[in-house]
Amino acid sequence: MFFYDDKGIKINGLDFWLDAHRKTSFSFVSHGHADHLKNHDKILATPITARFHAMRARQKESIVLNFNETLELDDLKIQLLPAGHVLGSAMILIKNDHSSLLYTGDFKLSDSKTSEPIKIPQADVLIMESTFGHPDYQFNNNIENVVDRLDDFIKQCFHQRITPIVLGYGLGKAQEAMKIIGELGYAVRVHKYAWQFAQVYQEFGVTFPNCAPWREGTLAMGEVLILPPHLYKTRHINNLPRSRRSVLLSGWSNGDNGFRYNSDEVLPLSDHADYNDLFTFVKEVNPQKIYTTHGFDEFPQHLCAAGFDAELLKPPQSTNN
Repeated sequence: MFFYDDKGIKINGLDFWLDAHRKTSFSFVSHGHADHLKNHDKILATPITARFHAMRARQKESIVLNFNETLELDDLKIQLLPAGHVLGSAMILIKNDHSSLLYTGDFKLSDSKTSEPIKIPQADVLIMESTFGHPDYQFNNNIENVVDRLDDFIKQCFHQRITPIVLGYGLGKAQEAMKIIGELGYAVRVHKYAWQFAQVYQEFGVTFPNCAPWREGTLAMGEVLILPPHLYKTRHINNLPRSRRSVLLSGWSNGDNGFRYNSDEVLPLSDHADYNDLFTFVKEVNPQKIYTTHGFDEFPQHLCAAGFDAELLKPPQSTNN
């Protein structure tokens, strides 16, 4: 049903790609993160992802498809299903009379305060991201646990008269932090890079109480700053009090060599399924064949050991289904 080459995954018989790596005439775009956005001539996406794409890339045309609606392309029936990754993120289910293919892009099983809960279908063939497909990446992504730990971090900072800085990626993680911390009643200031994406969230009904943009000045005592991690330890924080403490929200912090961005503490809040949830997802899809992408090369071996028929998505000479 698909072919893989240097542009990515192409559906057989159609000039239609899935999260193509390079510009194409027509591609499905699973979500709004920059590494999934190219200047395609035409995209298929959810309304929210199309909005992010328009902000961050260029395309001449968009086909917008709501979750669970059906689009027919030749003899194929296509549906977009919530992926739970960031707001508007989608998996794509493609069916014909003989087979079905599910492509995930990035996804998450655990609850989120700012993205739609995942909806897992069954499919014959599964192409799945496997970002945390290594046993090192098993963490408690329970939202209540995250809320409690963030609340404790902020309380301890204020008790010591220290400014708390929460580091989260500009799209997805930052908005999750805004929602959590704002609903706890703290005054939240948000860097403009994350704030621009939060405006799209608000357009689609996600509210952020007690949150306001940060003007890169100082912070008042009692305010929490949310900052993209790549801006930490740069001139952007020159005006902040010297007595400050940071926590990084990232699943990568769970590994032995995890990325910390020079943060003082880490909290493994992730927008991705962890190692155990990857297996849970596969069991629910119940595919006959699995191809893995965007993760550890050895993850298919773990799947095979558990009884699944899995392999790494490889160059075209070895992946033609």
